[in-house]
Amino acid sequence: MIQKIVITPVVAIPLIKPGDDISSIIIDSIQKNGITLKKHDIVCVASKIISISENKYVDLKNITATPQAESLHKTVPRKDPRVIQLIIDQAGRAKENINITGSWIGAKNHIGRVLTSAGIDKIDENTVLTLPDNPDYSASKIGEKIKSELNKSVGVLITDSDGREGINGATQLCIGLYGVPPIRKKDDSPETACDMLAAAAGLVMGQRGNNIPVVVISGYKYTFNSSVRLKDAY
Repeated sequence: MIQKIVITPVVAIPLIKPGDDISSIIIDSIQKNGITLKKHDIVCVASKIISISENKYVDLKNITATPQAESLHKTVPRKDPRVIQLIIDQAGRAKENINITGSWIGAKNHIGRVLTSAGIDKIDENTVLTLPDNPDYSASKIGEKIKSELNKSVGVLITDSDGREGINGATQLCIGLYGVPPIRKKDDSPETACDMLAAAAGLVMGQRGNNIPVVVISGYKYTFNSSVRLKDAY
């Protein structure tokens, strides 16, 4: 069955601050945009605004690079050794979870995904932002708030921009979800639907500075299930 997918930007999201009720802000912004959510729509949210609301800032002045981080810095000199230390920490301090190719460094982090710099986002010379501790839980809070206030069962995807080894630019993928099964079967072949949806959302959300951290996807057919988790894709 051919599906018509519609991706609607939620514009004019206010500047997010630590401690903000991100669920209420998203609902309020959707309503101010005149968007009427339909059953099983999917709200895609950039991980950065979730991390900010959860105060996942790290002051690099408080980070001391270990000998392991200093050693890796020699291989990837463009990367601050203190950031490398955080990458090591996010990778559970397991060498096998860290990948380096040329000037690219990635790591399998606490959510089980291999991401550039373990998903760490540099804000300025001494500040970085890490991913939410539990993106599935962050997604569920948004979805459950929408259900409570708008009486609509919608899916929620937390998305993250990620550079890839050996190719220019970045794409967008899913790091947490609620309601949307991460895998779908197409002619008995599994497809990572959560990442396909996240990448589609990225066409509208754009990258840094585009200021569209939330979009609504309509028309994707799926069976809503509040118990699914990102790890179901592994």
